[in-house]
Amino acid sequence: MRRRRLKRCLAVSTVIGNMLMILITLSLAAILVAWAGTSFGAFSGGSQLFFVQRGQALQERFVIEAVFFNKTNPSGTNSIYIFVRNVGQIDVGIAQIYVNGTIFSFNSGAGKSYLCLGASSCSLGTTNGKPNLDLPVQQVVEFSLYWGSTAWTSGAVFTILVASYRGNQAVATARGP
Repeated sequence: MRRRRLKRCLAVSTVIGNMLMILITLSLAAILVAWAGTSFGAFSGGSQLFFVQRGQALQERFVIEAVFFNKTNPSGTNSIYIFVRNVGQIDVGIAQIYVNGTIFSFNSGAGKSYLCLGASSCSLGTTNGKPNLDLPVQQVVEFSLYWGSTAWTSGAVFTILVASYRGNQAVATARGP
């Protein structure tokens, strides 16, 4: 009989045991919330930057208005004239021009030039150390790409792609002379 009495006196009561379990659970939950808050805080900062950049990319719109081919320019080479208009809400940074998959960088080397048309002029700047053409809203730029001594094939289809630094593209298909 005495043995039972000792067990009862030395044991923790059910109420205090439940309170200890709740206290341990709440302290572990607080530690988990603090850890998750710092981890997701860093993630949300990066995602906020991503959504700001995507929002700018959605405001950026440009179209290829016209494509002309010229066989008789003064230098005796074939050329393409591409007219690009900014119809978006923000300025466009034009990075590259592709003709049938061939890259034509509008600002490097002889035989490639651009002409800004409209009331205000566009400017040649840099983005991430690379040159780009900043095209203001509602302005048009004419790109002149000289093809060298290669003759146009009559009726050939040319795919022209203009790419911006924000990842947007304008594509036009034109039939050669």
